[in-house]
Amino acid sequence: MTILLQVLEQSFTPTTPWERRKFTFVNADKIVDMRLDGQSGVWLDLSRQGESQRLARTVDPADAVTFLLTTFAKIAECEERGGSWLIGHDGAHTESIAATRFPPRPNMVAEDELLARAWL
Repeated sequence: MTILLQVLEQSFTPTTPWERRKFTFVNADKIVDMRLDGQSGVWLDLSRQGESQRLARTVDPADAVTFLLTTFAKIAECEERGGSWLIGHDGAHTESIAATRFPPRPNMVAEDELLARAWL
């Protein structure tokens, strides 16, 4: 089971157009700490000494903690459902956080619908 989480390239500025921003994925198992920088930034510290990745830069600093907690709730949901997942987002808005299984399976939509109904 692998859960890959999308993170932002650290060198972009808030005025960099969406199309020019770069993203990468980190294995959720490598996350050892999470933190806020007080200026809308949400950061993940990884298991390798000194390695940090920016998870997001929210529009409002008050939204940063919600982004961080929602991301970890999504990771926990994926762990409960089992299998391998990709979690992505737009880097700024909590409502954009979404997870999808990988590799895709032929009956994935039907399985996910059944699982979603079981949670209701």
